[in-house]
Amino acid sequence: MLNRRHIRTKVIQSIYSNSVELLDHSTLKTYITKSSTTTLDLLYCMIDFIKEINIHFNNIESKKFSCSFVSQNPYFFFFNKLNQKSFKRKHIINWDLHLNYIMDLQSDFIELNKKYLELNKDDDESKLSFFIESYSGIIAESNMLYEFLEDQNINWVNDFPYVNSFILKNIEKIDIQNTNSFHLPSLFDYQDEVEFGQDLFNNILTNNEELKNHLIGRTPNWDSERIAKIDYAILLTSIAELLYFPSIPPKVTINEYIEIAKEFSSPSSGKFINGVIDKLIKDLTEKGLIVKTGRGLIS
Repeated sequence: MLNRRHIRTKVIQSIYSNSVELLDHSTLKTYITKSSTTTLDLLYCMIDFIKEINIHFNNIESKKFSCSFVSQNPYFFFFNKLNQKSFKRKHIINWDLHLNYIMDLQSDFIELNKKYLELNKDDDESKLSFFIESYSGIIAESNMLYEFLEDQNINWVNDFPYVNSFILKNIEKIDIQNTNSFHLPSLFDYQDEVEFGQDLFNNILTNNEELKNHLIGRTPNWDSERIAKIDYAILLTSIAELLYFPSIPPKVTINEYIEIAKEFSSPSSGKFINGVIDKLIKDLTEKGLIVKTGRGLIS
């Protein structure tokens, strides 16, 4: 879930959202660690949301109404059995007080339930398929839920797709009789990724003026005020990675930031970032400022 691309976006987001010159460096030594903790908070909030959906449909079940592919679905019930004590949470949502977000989805669940009943299948494969389709097509696509989560924590907007992917990827692997088959992560599981992100962030803070100087003259048709702020943050972060992380191949760096630009900036940003970084790599390598070491790299 917290892979390096996700961590890179956290660094870019922090640079984009703040004026680096005005940041209090003494309070930012653990900035990425704290930001990564909020990602795990969102994961556990979404697990709680799944639990509450299952509880809600069990509560409204009667002789006249049943949404059995939710209320009697072992993949929904599975989350009720999970023990989340391994991670000390900073943010908890009491979904029982926010049932309107489940009510907003209720009719969609009922319609999907009808679809699966008509297939006349009641095996585990169908129940897993229902869970995946309902999560990806109903929960993850809810604008109302998305806006609520954004209000809870602005950083959750970027975390949401990663958390959803984690849940969907892991639910397919579980043994529904064994709660340990769904790994509940803590920050310790992502120690290397978080350390990479914090080092990258600290290098940008420490060498901000030098990094900005490397961009002077690299964008002849654009000055720094005309470059989109998010693109500028992407460029600063990519230069820092090229200069201060000798074990990461330049090709990996350039590909990562092109994809990030495509996702988080304008449609033309990928091409723009590609052109600027490509020129930078050639010029900085010639000056001996980019030195890569490790297997398959030039020292």
